[in-house]
Amino acid sequence: MKQISSFFLKKLISTSNQRIIIPFYHKVCDERNTFSDHLYTPRKILDFNNDLAVLCEFYTPISMTEFIDVSLTEIKSKQNYFHLTFDDGLSNFHKVVAPILLKNKIPATVFINSDFVDNKALFYRYKASLLFQVYEKSSQKEKSKFHDFFNQKKEIKEKLFKINYNNKGDLDSLANLVNYNFEEYLEIEKPYLTTTQIQGLIDMGFTVGAHSKSHPLYADISFQEQIDQTKECADWLEKRFNLDYSVFSFPFTDLNVSKEFFLKLARENVLDVSFGTAGIKNDAFNTNFHRLFFEIGNQNAKSYLIKEYIKYFLKAPFNKNMMPRN
Repeated sequence: MKQISSFFLKKLISTSNQRIIIPFYHKVCDERNTFSDHLYTPRKILDFNNDLAVLCEFYTPISMTEFIDVSLTEIKSKQNYFHLTFDDGLSNFHKVVAPILLKNKIPATVFINSDFVDNKALFYRYKASLLFQVYEKSSQKEKSKFHDFFNQKKEIKEKLFKINYNNKGDLDSLANLVNYNFEEYLEIEKPYLTTTQIQGLIDMGFTVGAHSKSHPLYADISFQEQIDQTKECADWLEKRFNLDYSVFSFPFTDLNVSKEFFLKLARENVLDVSFGTAGIKNDAFNTNFHRLFFEIGNQNAKSYLIKEYIKYFLKAPFNKNMMPRN
């Protein structure tokens, strides 16, 4: 059965001609979630190692520089490649992931939100997660503060996670009301990479890229703010770490990001390449590539890849394998 599935996946890869994949994760850990609770499930260390074994069976790991060279050439490669990416610039990469990748000689890129480096601030969705954990542990008297704040007797979780980038200040107001201190959490837990750790990762051979300043959903902000979030983060990384490349991954998704966004950044020569999160899919802009979400619960990586390639073939007759741009 194992040989059959391996043969099948190899056939799917070659027939689709989708020979380069970009898996993405946030963190790899065995302990209970904290700030990421209810948002995503980090890959267990054993599962991550198994992912690497599967990826290396069917693809060759390449660096970001090699990825740029291979992906932008007009001659389609007949080899299979993968490049690992990690979003949100979490300190978990330095503590847990980097040693595993160095041992296996596998390159990776960490995408960083410049506002959060050195634990200066916290992503608003992580704030919602922490506040819901406070709610779950609270007495009925304390829970009433949440109910009063939202004028809602039920569905506090839903209310918290519906808060978006544009009204994220509500999370700070609620934290003050229930006497929860995000600054104290950042100081104690230090979930984000520091500038020293980032430089250390670069010295080890890893690459870093921009992930916007403060992680908004781009569909929720103005065109100019999309440009500013992208350029300012990329510029800060380039100057602070003396980078000779500039890469960017969209926070959340690049769905509904306009054609003009890519044209403007191309005219100003801001980025070498950018990355969305739509899986095995092509893009109207040949410098924007799509990544595969690899925090896949109990799924085996080989089975997951087979499913994703089958989805690619099923969408093909309906022209659904190209990210639309207006």
